Amino acid sequence: MNELARADAEARERAVDPRRSILLQAPAGSGKTSMLTQRFLRLLCTVDQPGAILAITFTRKAAAEMRARVTQALRGESAADDPCAGQLRALAAAALRHGAARGWNLEQDPGALRIQTIDSFTYWLASQLPIAARSGGALRVTETPRELYRRAARRTLLAAEADAVLGADTELLFERLDNHWNNVERLLADMLAERAHWLRYVLETGPGQLCARVNASLADIIRDHLAAARAALPPALRLAAQQLPGVGALGGDPAHLPAWKRLAHCTLTGARWRVRLTEELLGPEYAASPAREALRSCIAQLSRVAGSARLLQAVAALPAAALSAADEAAIAALSRVLEHAARELHVEFAQAGRVDYTYVTGAARAALADAGLPTELALRTGLAFTHILVDEFQDTSLAQFQLLESLTAAWQQGDGRTLFIVGDPMQSIYRFRDAEVGLFISAREHGIGNVRLTPLRLTRNFRATPALVDWSNEVFAQVFPAADELRAGAIAFSASVPARVRGERSPPAHASVQLRLFPGDRDAEARSIAAHISALRGREPDARVAVLVAAHAHAVPIVNALRTAGVEVLGVDLVPLAERPIVRDLVQLARALHDLGDRSAWLAVLRAPWCGASLATLTALSGPEDPQLLWEALADTARLARCAPRDLARLARVHEVLAGALEQRDAAPAADWLEATWVQLGAPD
Repeated sequence: MNELARADAEARERAVDPRRSILLQAPAGSGKTSMLTQRFLRLLCTVDQPGAILAITFTRKAAAEMRARVTQALRGESAADDPCAGQLRALAAAALRHGAARGWNLEQDPGALRIQTIDSFTYWLASQLPIAARSGGALRVTETPRELYRRAARRTLLAAEADAVLGADTELLFERLDNHWNNVERLLADMLAERAHWLRYVLETGPGQLCARVNASLADIIRDHLAAARAALPPALRLAAQQLPGVGALGGDPAHLPAWKRLAHCTLTGARWRVRLTEELLGPEYAASPAREALRSCIAQLSRVAGSARLLQAVAALPAAALSAADEAAIAALSRVLEHAARELHVEFAQAGRVDYTYVTGAARAALADAGLPTELALRTGLAFTHILVDEFQDTSLAQFQLLESLTAAWQQGDGRTLFIVGDPMQSIYRFRDAEVGLFISAREHGIGNVRLTPLRLTRNFRATPALVDWSNEVFAQVFPAADELRAGAIAFSASVPARVRGERSPPAHASVQLRLFPGDRDAEARSIAAHISALRGREPDARVAVLVAAHAHAVPIVNALRTAGVEVLGVDLVPLAERPIVRDLVQLARALHDLGDRSAWLAVLRAPWCGASLATLTALSGPEDPQLLWEALADTARLARCAPRDLARLARVHEVLAGALEQRDAAPAADWLEATWVQLGAPD
């Protein structure tokens, strides 16, 4: 057993210790769900009520899977090929004995287990104390809040026309954005969608403090970059570089940034080392030959330092170490505009009777904390939950992180309550619901609130073959950054070891990862894929083969090549969304309702399955160069008299539904309004 495998075995053993608060990094294929299940079962042996354990994740599917795994283990239904089956059986038996002694019946009543999504938990939490949560009653969450953001942004800009202070602030924003109303409105709406990141700073600090925070952040970023550049350059080379004409001291303080920028300018042209050294390009300091030779020598030495060009490029792109007066004025104006926009958004929420997830999370946090101190609900909730488990922690947003801080605010180290968070920051390749992978690093380094976490890492991969694990280790070690960086959310690669024995249940060597390039010849690529799949099916007739493509256009030649080769193809999602008839009908309905003069859209609406008007009827309602709107023609008895009799009842029903929809156009968010109209028309789900 090598060092990584030994560390993995130790981490798995420590991860189920009910006395420890743990941060577990569990890469894909490492048996993360089994570890969560083991931890949950082990904790059941330590509590008086199963509801004292809370397990939360981010999707319904993940929550259902976790509940199923725990329930199956309790019922003795764990898969025989599960590498952790033995541990699961032992832990489940112990949990059942512990529960039986306390009157539990978890086998028949799995609903007693608190396993749920973060959204359902925050919704429940916010609903517990409506006044403290400032929710004012029942919460209805919309999945499409974009229209509410846009309305709040527009209300803000309209309010500025009657408010001198707000008007001056918005005027400054318009000047910076080319007086483009739609652009300003869109950006304000975007900021409202991201308000979990900035709202508390706007509400709790003045513009001057905001600018001070920005300046402090700029200084920290510059120090980090300069420290990296200084560490990369040997002292002798750095000394020679700072003696170049016009450069100066290359220190690590933000005050030295101009010198580093001058060095980057003298040595680089874009991403390449400078070749032409002339007075015209470099200035009069390099008119003399000795100065140019010194620079040439410096460039030669720098080119031999790995990564030095990239570091200097990054330094050259850094902003100034402090905001200008104009930028400070813009931030002050923006903070006041955003504060007003946030208030307008609450008005929109109240009028629509709907809120977004950020509001619910904020309401839950408000229910847990008041003026930075835990509320009675926070104390009761924190005391009720002895153990909290969080899955997929790399997908945690800042608001959810702060919610965990509030939830554990009353916890003390060593009081028997534990926090177990698990995830894989290497898989956080997209910003799922404002996820911040840097929070994973922060939790590992500093804990969450008062709770300090023991960092553990799993390294064994039970899913992939040894050849694939080796390939991943080799390739991704070069792709990921060399070290974690909290501010940038950069995660270093962690190598894995295969759990499978080499040669056992492993495919032959030809099945490992291969890279073949066909630049500019898509047909050759398709033929090669078809030939390779034919060869695979020849060796393993029952094997299932998947082909993933980036776009529909890429799939067409591959499908044709496979059919030519006699390989049966099952296409999944090969028809683009925009080309599906149901989507086309929905788009035309939206266009027609938003523009009564859009003749082609109205013709499509009347031709759609919910009406099915004949071509003769459409011709009667709308002729070439017809001055009458088609919507008006639907109420014109003379026009209707020329329509096919069998179409009249359908036309009347559609006219009634759409008339009602037009009356309610501004009474609800656009998506909800359109969906209601779609359903009333009898369109398919």
